Amino acid sequence: MAERLCVRDDPLLGVLVLIIAGIGGFAAVQGWLWQGPPPPVPEVVTARGETVMLFGEGAYRFNPVFQALAFRAQDAVMALALLVALWALLLMRGARAIALLLAVLGFVLYGYATLALAAAFDWLFPAYVVLFSLSLFALWRAGRKGMVVLQGAPVPRVGLALFLVLAAIGTFAVWAVPLLAKVSTGETPDLLATQTTLVTHAIDIGVIFAFALVAAVQLLRGRVLGHVIALPLLGCLLFLLPSILLATFLQMQAGIEFTIAEWAGPIGAFAAFGLIAFWFLRYYLLVLRPVPATPAPSVADEAAAA
Repeated sequence: MAERLCVRDDPLLGVLVLIIAGIGGFAAVQGWLWQGPPPPVPEVVTARGETVMLFGEGAYRFNPVFQALAFRAQDAVMALALLVALWALLLMRGARAIALLLAVLGFVLYGYATLALAAAFDWLFPAYVVLFSLSLFALWRAGRKGMVVLQGAPVPRVGLALFLVLAAIGTFAVWAVPLLAKVSTGETPDLLATQTTLVTHAIDIGVIFAFALVAAVQLLRGRVLGHVIALPLLGCLLFLLPSILLATFLQMQAGIEFTIAEWAGPIGAFAAFGLIAFWFLRYYLLVLRPVPATPAPSVADEAAAA
């Protein structure tokens, strides 16, 4: 039955993905091409007395340079992710289509939650909020379908569960440990810049860390919910790999330097997680490939064999 289930059998999910691809593609392109007036001042003084240089151009003109370049890198990768979503919607069938959609929608939700909550207000803010809402609903819709088609998925559950636990520990170590050290000494956390709070930390520690552990437990218990939660997490980790690499390149081009701890932590750790996530997602797509049905022998064939 799973092979007969198709994404196109759910018109609402199909419409949601098409709308997300259309609006998201527009927003991603504008993140690179739109050129508005520069901010009134090239730098600002934060409430904590720190002077922060603004990017000063395009859709992220009111964001600090480091953050704006990270958002631009995410826009480039988001355009690729949305094309993958369309491919899964229009050209794939059954459990493989749902698995790939779950992975892509996980990254789309993560990306637009970040932009809606962390990017400085500008004219694309309404688009980010709409995409955040639509991707959340589409992920829920795809998850409902995944609860049916991913039953008994022949994926190494123990290996995937151990990887998710490792990713959870790595996420906590990269974001929570340095944050707690800063808070304990009363210092201002790194990367706060013009933000009033740490949005990426809140999402990664409060959502990614927690759901990775939940997915690991569900996988070890043999529950299909483990696959439904794991796939969006794998999608996040996979697409964060090119996002981080491109952002790092753009930031280095802008003269931003990184410490050894930053290379080994946020950059190196998440790059390694992205490579492992790619292997697991590829494994899902391989084992969920529908097996062609063997035609039943005809009466003439049976007679000839006799």
